[in-house]
Amino acid sequence: MALFLASQFAAVQDPRAGAGDSIYASASVRALVSEAARLNRRVPETLAGYRASAESEMAIIARRSEGHEGVVSIEQTRNEVRWARPGAYEQHVVGYRAESMGLQFSSLSYFRQAWTVPVLYGNRLTLLFGRDTTRQGRGGSRRPQRLVAVHPLADDRDRIYRFSGGDTLVRLRVDGREIPIVRIVAEPRGEVPEGVIAFQGELDLDASRHVLVRMRGQFVRHRPPPSLAGRLAALGRVEVVAYLELENGEVAGRYWLPTYQRFEAQLGVTAATASRSVFRIITRFRDHRVVESSLAEAADTLVAQPFALTYATPDSLARDAGWRTAIGDATGSVHSDDFNDIGPDAWRPTGRPLLVWRVQRVMDAVHFNRVEGLYTGYGAEWRLRDAVPGLVVRGNAGWAWRESTLRGRVGGDWVRGANTYIVRAGRTLDITNDFRQVFDSGSIVGPLFTSDNYDYVDRRLAALGYWRQLGKGRTAILRLETGPASDRMVRRRVSHGLFTGDSAFRENRGVREGNYWRSWGSLEWHPDVSAEFVRSGIGGRVSAEVARGSLRYARLEGRLTARKSAGRWTVAARSDVGTVLGSSPPPQQLFELGRSQHLPGYRYKEFAGTEAAQARALLMYRLGVMQSPIRVRRWYFPPIAPALAAGVQSGWTQVRGAGGWAAMRELGWSGEGPAPSSAGDTGGSPTTRSPSRTTGGVRTSVTLGMRFFGGAVGAGFARAVDRGSKWGLLFDFSQGF
Repeated sequence: MALFLASQFAAVQDPRAGAGDSIYASASVRALVSEAARLNRRVPETLAGYRASAESEMAIIARRSEGHEGVVSIEQTRNEVRWARPGAYEQHVVGYRAESMGLQFSSLSYFRQAWTVPVLYGNRLTLLFGRDTTRQGRGGSRRPQRLVAVHPLADDRDRIYRFSGGDTLVRLRVDGREIPIVRIVAEPRGEVPEGVIAFQGELDLDASRHVLVRMRGQFVRHRPPPSLAGRLAALGRVEVVAYLELENGEVAGRYWLPTYQRFEAQLGVTAATASRSVFRIITRFRDHRVVESSLAEAADTLVAQPFALTYATPDSLARDAGWRTAIGDATGSVHSDDFNDIGPDAWRPTGRPLLVWRVQRVMDAVHFNRVEGLYTGYGAEWRLRDAVPGLVVRGNAGWAWRESTLRGRVGGDWVRGANTYIVRAGRTLDITNDFRQVFDSGSIVGPLFTSDNYDYVDRRLAALGYWRQLGKGRTAILRLETGPASDRMVRRRVSHGLFTGDSAFRENRGVREGNYWRSWGSLEWHPDVSAEFVRSGIGGRVSAEVARGSLRYARLEGRLTARKSAGRWTVAARSDVGTVLGSSPPPQQLFELGRSQHLPGYRYKEFAGTEAAQARALLMYRLGVMQSPIRVRRWYFPPIAPALAAGVQSGWTQVRGAGGWAAMRELGWSGEGPAPSSAGDTGGSPTTRSPSRTTGGVRTSVTLGMRFFGGAVGAGFARAVDRGSKWGLLFDFSQGF
């Protein structure tokens, strides 16, 4: 869907106009481009066509403001492609498989012609533009789109583009010889002519033979008078950009044919949050089989025409054989920040200082819970960019209407290479839940239905911090912070949500008030890998927090998460451990486990302690039936894809010392059943009762059933093993486990 939006909203993009009136930055650039254009206009005389295998991976991704990516769905296709010298091209989909966090349309629904590009030769590029070439589309009456992308090496390039660069980039070694690569920057000279799509980005040329090896950039088009949708998009500062990266490799020692292609559409509402929605397609071509001819073609053999997209029979699509890469591997090899240097002005790290009115998360703008009631707020971000490279100052503030309380944050980040220096201060309503998912910052919808499965502490905090990225890309992140803090108790101020359920909101759990100096550090490995999302990989995190003052404690946590799909099997697992040290730890630092912490069959936060461990795993086996996507007219739906599924969730807690038991009692009594006394039994007077108890050993729940639609929907049974309870029905609409 994001890619479809990108093609519609591309008209509101502002192309970067080149400086001055010159078309070429230098005589050497003119010579490079002219020779490359002369060779690129025509296909090599002996190349009559080729066939190849290609695997594509389409992913829908949620990107948070700090850069974390959560992969919501992945669809993988296996394709056979065929190109012939007159310009005819067919992409034939012969295999399909998918994994998803929730129900949605298949990404195949948004394509009416091939999404792969056969060659970079010619005057025009047919790239995701054009008419419907599917059988359904050929029988329709819709007029073909007449938008064409003018190749930056086209004969008429001078009326569209300006060129700069030309410095030697790298030397590639292919088949025992070195290939010098030079980079040319192509950008529109000004307003793109009506009805024309232009490229804006980088061209990598083989300097010895002047052939095009790589294109990286985005497409822009003419800006017509703004429609109502365009005016609304401008008001909300909606940024929608379609990026591309097309790489060629040398085949048979003399032809440059596609080896890697990446298309990525990113949608961000700059006036709302710093988060983005991402739609990504990555394709790798293999096993090129070249068709050669001795006949020389003197004319331009390529014309812009639709590239056919066809599908094998449903039975063929469902076959597992032939996959070269595991599902999710291609998506996990790149990141949405890869294109920040060529993105919209609001996303680029360079340029004039920029003030943007927005918040980091939707929760900073509006949310609802049983403590604050309705909260509304807004914020701003000042990015100094070229004035002070890497420095960003941001803040937000809002009002909790039922609590009549002002909350907000202010801070600054200074990025210097792999290092980030941080200062921040604020008053927030922090969540005390433990072992949360990466994207779990509270629920927006749940409290409206009188379901608020969180507890809160009113926290004031100031800190100086240091972050460092370790390794290549986002392999690991080290974070350190220190500064004063203060915790205050909050109580329930709202009894019901907008829609009244069977019971009222529960009381907020106990908080010990106090002031302290907080020092915190964490080391995170592969931060974008999470068992709760569908990206494959292994990740981990360790953290330590030390408090000194009227509240004194040390808290240590560790997490290991993994997900892998191989053939029909998918396994996902996560384990967490933690301990709170100190003679008198505050109750808000205890570890709490229960139904909402992935222990089905137990009550809300039924267990607590100064030490805790939790492990959970999901195993799925696809049955190999009903594996092809379902087509209803122009729409594709995910295949039913039934899979056997088994899950196990285990938790353990214990309390150390009299101070730990005192903290358990301070949590407060909720009246949800028996709770331990200071001696650890299940009786005791009301003054010694707690809403939670220790597990008294390892507590385990198991789930058995079926999952459908790539794992998005589950139905089965669950039971708590340790107490011999009965099996209960379980339905869920996510891959939670």
